[in-house]
Amino acid sequence: MPCHRKPERSLIVKGRQFPVCFRCMFLLIGLLLSGPLAIYGPLWPLLPSLVAAVAACLPLLVDGFTQKWKLRSSNNFLRSLTGLAAGAGLAQFAVAAANAGVRFILY
Repeated sequence: MPCHRKPERSLIVKGRQFPVCFRCMFLLIGLLLSGPLAIYGPLWPLLPSLVAAVAACLPLLVDGFTQKWKLRSSNNFLRSLTGLAAGAGLAQFAVAAANAGVRFILY
C-alpha cells in the first residue's frame, strides 16, 4: 500500500509507529468492518453501489489533494473520517460487484 508513513500523521503507541498513516489505517478498518456487514445485507445493487463508493471516496480525495497542493492543512481526525467513509463505500461496492458476478455466472 503506498502510504507515506509520516510520523506526525501516524498512530504511535509506546514509542512505536504504526506502519500506515491515519487515513490508510481507517480505510483498512472501514474495509474490514464494512465487508462482513455488506455480505450479510448488501445495501444496493451494483450501479448504485458504484455511485455510493465514488461519493464515499470523494471527501478522501478532496482532503488528500488539497493538503498535497498546500491549499489547506488537514488533521488526523479528518483523515480518519474520510478514510473510514472510503473504506465502507469500497467494501459495499466490492460485495455488490462480487454478488453481480456470481449471479451472472450462475444464471
